[in-house]
Amino acid sequence: MALTPYYRLCMRVGPATVLGEKLADNNPDIEMTLSRANMNIRGEVFYTVAVVSTAIAFIVSLLLASFLNLLMLPSMGVEMPIRVIVWVLLPIIVPAGTFLVFQVLPSNSIGERKKNVDRNLPYATNYMAAMASADVTPPAIFRGLADQPIYGEIQIEAEKIARDIDFFGKDLMLVLQKAIARSPSPKFQDFLQGIITTANSGGSLKVYFMSKSEQFMIENRLQQDNDLQSLGVMAESFVTVVVASPLFLIIMMSTMTMMGQKGGTTFLYSIIFGLIPVAQIVFAVLLADTGASD
Repeated sequence: MALTPYYRLCMRVGPATVLGEKLADNNPDIEMTLSRANMNIRGEVFYTVAVVSTAIAFIVSLLLASFLNLLMLPSMGVEMPIRVIVWVLLPIIVPAGTFLVFQVLPSNSIGERKKNVDRNLPYATNYMAAMASADVTPPAIFRGLADQPIYGEIQIEAEKIARDIDFFGKDLMLVLQKAIARSPSPKFQDFLQGIITTANSGGSLKVYFMSKSEQFMIENRLQQDNDLQSLGVMAESFVTVVVASPLFLIIMMSTMTMMGQKGGTTFLYSIIFGLIPVAQIVFAVLLADTGASD
């Protein structure tokens, strides 16, 4: 994979390159992790970019903290202790958060790819079963699958399999073993391992593809039913937690405020600007996670 201009610029920073190589040596699994995340770069490149990005985040946050303390916060009447806290914490939190993003980025990408593979696997195996029924050879099946973008990440995996067969002249069984190692989905790994086992034992790949297609279709329907039930429960919970309960509390706090009760206004603001937005964000995250897994 050709490096982006930013990546090439990061690789020119000598100290960062040395530190990136040391971090990659201390984490030998990073190469496989990046491969499963479809981030086609080497471990030392990934860590070098992370180090340079963290350094840039530190410089930017330090300049921002200085700007806030010298210009904005004094004009706003902010006391010195709070200004010192901003000056100290901002250059620590922002770089730490930047490096943490790089640490979780491959794992997050692997999780998203796994969901995409599992979601498209029933339909991809159905396509492979149809091709096998026409007596198409396994390499040709993967070549055809590589030309079908509707299958998402499975198409990308098929492209790599077809590339290893056509351009590097590798044996199909060796190529599939390599594909198993880099696949983000255990279900897809088991499927490819079944192809190897069936071929080595002299079994019929046509029968295997058809049986796995039927199995995955049944599992997919069950998963969709479970997801629909989960969405129904979440919808009822959303109405109760985010709509009805805050509305009741707002009416109650408004009434207490009009009656002269102290603290009602503060509690009312905490509900409007705290409870409701946080609850909506939580439900949005849960809904996105449920929707991505179906």
